[in-house]
Order: sequence, then C-alpha cells, then structure tokens
Amino acid sequence: MHVIQEDKNLPLITVGVVVLNREWIIEKMLDSLLRQTYPHSRIFVVIVDGKSKDKTVEVARKALEKSDFIGYNIIVRECTIPQGRNICIENMRGDMLLFWDSDIIMEPNAIQELVRTMVKEKADIATAGDGAYIYVNAVEEIDAKINEARTKRTHIPENCIVEVPVAGMGCTLISRNVLNSLRFDPDMPISEDMDFTIRAREKGFKIIANKHIVVFDINIRKREHSDIYIDMPLKNALKGLRKRAKVYVLASTLKPSLKETLNFFIKNKRYIFYLGYIPLALLTIYGIFLQNIYLLSFPIYLTLFAVWQVKRRGFIRGVKAVLRSILVGLPFSLMLIYYFCKYIKPKKWQQSH
Repeated sequence: MHVIQEDKNLPLITVGVVVLNREWIIEKMLDSLLRQTYPHSRIFVVIVDGKSKDKTVEVARKALEKSDFIGYNIIVRECTIPQGRNICIENMRGDMLLFWDSDIIMEPNAIQELVRTMVKEKADIATAGDGAYIYVNAVEEIDAKINEARTKRTHIPENCIVEVPVAGMGCTLISRNVLNSLRFDPDMPISEDMDFTIRAREKGFKIIANKHIVVFDINIRKREHSDIYIDMPLKNALKGLRKRAKVYVLASTLKPSLKETLNFFIKNKRYIFYLGYIPLALLTIYGIFLQNIYLLSFPIYLTLFAVWQVKRRGFIRGVKAVLRSILVGLPFSLMLIYYFCKYIKPKKWQQSH
C-alpha cells in the first residue's frame, strides 16, 4: 500500500517495461510496482510485449486492471529490446520515464527516492546504485531469497549519491529533456542501455546513481529465461558488434588506462578465454603440420568448454553457447582490445595535446 499523500505537483511518471515470455516473473514484478510509496495517481504504465508465446500479456493485464494507477497501455508488437524501449518513449506520459526490467524487484521506496535524487541533484538520468543478484531454482524461492539478501545488507555507503559514466535500464529514471533528443539504437540488440547513456553523457546530460536504492535482479538457474542472448538470432547477436565493443570500453571508465584495461579483463574473464582460441588454434595447426598429437590443444580446449556449457544450459543451448563463443565472443574480444588501445593515450601524447 502506498503511504505518501498524493500531490498533483509531483511529476507524472511513466513506468516502461519491455517483456518477452515473462509469465514466470511479471506478476511479482508488477506486485513490486503496486507496492511503491510514490503516489499511484502520478504513475502511468506502458508494457511493450514482443509477442510472447506464454501468458505474459494476460497476467500483466489482469494485474493492471486491478491497480489504482492513473492508467496503463499494453502494446503487443514484435520488436527487439531497443525498439521496445523506443515504443515506451513514444507512448509515455508526463515528464519522466522509468525503465523497469521485468525480472527486477524493487523496494517500495524506489520510485520515490529516484525522483527525489533526480530533483535534488538536478540530474537528467537517475539509477538505482545497489543491485543484488538473486539465483533461485524455482519461482517459489524468490521471496525467501530476497529476505535473505536484505538481512545480509549491512554496509550502507556514506557517499550514496555519485555521478556515473553510464547506467543500465533495470531501474533507471530518465527526464523528458533527454528523451526529446535521444532514442535507443535499433542496431544495438545488446548493451543498448550503455550506448544510450554514453550518448547522453556526451551531450552533457548528468547521470546519477543512488546507492541507497536496492533492487533485486531475479535469475532462474538452468531455465530458458536466463538464456535470452543464447536464443537471440545470430544475425542480431552479430549486429552492431564493433559499436558494442566501443561502448563497453567507454562504459568501463571515464578515463581508459592500462590499469583499467587489465581490471576489465580480470572482471570479465570470458573474453580472455575467447582470446585463447587464437594461440591454441595456431598451435593445433602447427601440430597437424608436424603430425604431433600432443600439440592438438584447441580441440581439447573446446571440448572441455562444451562439456561445461552443456551441463550448465542443456545440450542445444550448450552447443549454441560454444558456437557463439567463436562466432561472436572471439571477434568481440579482439575489438575490445582494439578500442582499449585506441583510447589509452600515452602520458607524453596527452601532455603534448
């Protein structure tokens, strides 16, 4: 139940949700929205469904029909994630749009605190700064896991509001000023949020994260819901690959350096693994030439990876993951190195320019 007295002077917020086959979580996500303390008469909801094959739309409509929001709109249209976000923008009402991912559960004061942060800090984009990843084997475990995560959250940072280089769209509030000049790039089916906020930053818009706002990112183990990128058509996974690598580099830090580069690859070890394909493939070719079976390291490397992926995702998705590690992961990793090298400038060069 919301507890803040309704005030027509408060900003009208549109909550935008892009969904596809989210029957398993959409009801809990909307329940989290219904529990928000921000006045419900100042909340409009837009759900863009990419033609789900399950009962996502039916469950969402049933929940919203019983809500006390100022209104809602459910749009069913085949689209990618960035296209869906743009549809939310085109159908928003009010001065701010809050993107809320369908697998995110928020504390009741989340919208209230995001609005206060935006206004107080004179920011253009405000995002939740403290996210907890929740992994469950079944939907029924979600509430218990969230309560467990709450009890473990003992450290609250003193400087809770910080300016950040980029923001994801799991729980992010954007002013209409930004949306009047920017849209999500349809050629970025992955990392469209980082690309959007980098372009916003380049235009001079201020991006703020509030670390007091807690959100819970729900993930089902060994279920299809966590394999959205594996199931994505290969042409979409390859789309905008070079642009995406550039975005990853610019998103990792405001000032790329050798130290930041090493930290990035340490935190994202899968890219190091993909790069390992190159020397091992060359060694294997050399071994074939010499007829030395002890140098045939690439097949062993790939087989071990395949066994791990199949065990983790099942046979079909496991094989897909291995193939995509070669077709998408390897070229992407090489492009990451290219852009890190491009943006890291020697100190002498920086001083002379």
